[in-house]
Amino acid sequence: MKATDLEKARLIAGARAQNITMRSRLAAGETLTLCIGDGSDAANIVLMPRYLAEIRSDLIAAFDLRICENDAALGSLGVDVDG
Repeated sequence: MKATDLEKARLIAGARAQNITMRSRLAAGETLTLCIGDGSDAANIVLMPRYLAEIRSDLIAAFDLRICENDAALGSLGVDVDG
């Protein structure tokens, strides 16, 4: 493996770890909020529970897809992914 591939693999592995963390937090039921704006100008939008559950499910599926893409990219570099 080339040195450039090592750096690429490190970055992909870091992104994979972040994606797994976010998916796990969502799956564990951590509070999910929709917020517009920054600081004191921020406003939270209250979502209906059913709609919030749908968003959570879609986000978990999106993170699953990202993790699969990370695994494929690492595999193409010759890195075995465990778990």
